[in-house]
Amino acid sequence: MEIRLKKYLQISKMSWQTNLTYRLNFVMWRVRTLVLRLGSYFFWFAVYRFNDQIGAYNESMMLTYVLVSSVLHSVVLASQSFHIAQDIATGRLNHRLIRPLNYLKSMLALDLGDKLSNLFFVFFELLFIFLVFRPPFFIQKDPFYLLAFIFVSFLALLIYFHLSLLVSLITFWYPEDYGWPARFLFMVINQFLSGGVMPLDILPLPIFHVLRLLPPAFFIFFPLQVYLGKIDPKQTYQGILLMLFWLGALKFISQLAWKKGLKNYTAVGI
Repeated sequence: MEIRLKKYLQISKMSWQTNLTYRLNFVMWRVRTLVLRLGSYFFWFAVYRFNDQIGAYNESMMLTYVLVSSVLHSVVLASQSFHIAQDIATGRLNHRLIRPLNYLKSMLALDLGDKLSNLFFVFFELLFIFLVFRPPFFIQKDPFYLLAFIFVSFLALLIYFHLSLLVSLITFWYPEDYGWPARFLFMVINQFLSGGVMPLDILPLPIFHVLRLLPPAFFIFFPLQVYLGKIDPKQTYQGILLMLFWLGALKFISQLAWKKGLKNYTAVGI
């Protein structure tokens, strides 16, 4: 058990090292991420020049939402699961399956290593923003909300992994283009439904009450509601229970799709 755990940890370490191997690509990716983060920040900064309040958010709350959401985006929504689609489409999955490690657990370990790498570098990017622009920022000091925020963020990345895994498994039946059309559509829709574009609770109430129950709402919007203290402990616990439900449901469905996909798998590649 201990030896196997060390192997999964080594896979996570390998993910970190891979990012640093292709340094130019990695630097350009981080620059792109920083530019997008600054673009979103300045957009809302300009909006609040003419508005003191938007929905339930003053300037400090909204800019905090934007900056912390960028952290969650880099950690929760960053995923290496597209490698699964590539392995299926090219036939490399054959070689992966004969290894003495669980393939899906290996991909999760790879995913976690990538997320830790992103978290490390996003810290310095945010430090740059704070030192240069000194944005108004809400600092949560309540231990309950801080611990709950960390916990729900961890649950969020697990839920996202299984949802992203389901998208990659479509390649078992539609291997063309490595499943990128489905993944691109998934990323675009998920960006909005997760609250990555704007807080979901500034949408019309009927729409909000539906979206807040769906899995994407727990990737960015719900963790930020916890961090900002906009929900009470009872609502926090209810949200955690719903997250556990979605995690269990998506894990069951993804495992079922994986088993059915393997039966359909011909490994001829494209």
